Amino acid sequence: MQDSQQALKQQIKELIVTSLRLEGVKPEQIGDTEPLFSPESPLGLDSLSALELLSAIEYTFKVRFENDGSAKQHFESVTTLADFVKSASV
Repeated sequence: MQDSQQALKQQIKELIVTSLRLEGVKPEQIGDTEPLFSPESPLGLDSLSALELLSAIEYTFKVRFENDGSAKQHFESVTTLADFVKSASV
């Protein structure tokens, strides 16, 4: 079970790098629990990045985020995104 969660996190990291075209960033440089969207984040992601990533996750993993504003909590880190994808795929 732990291996599948790690594999999912790796997939999400790769998706972040490719879908957002993050040049010079390798998936393994993204920490599982580091904030994705914060001024301190080395990724430099903004609200447009969030929309692009949301679309990429929905398309890739065949999941849907609710339109009630709750999606923001799922975008805190790779771990929270993986937890959402796992729970929404069940």
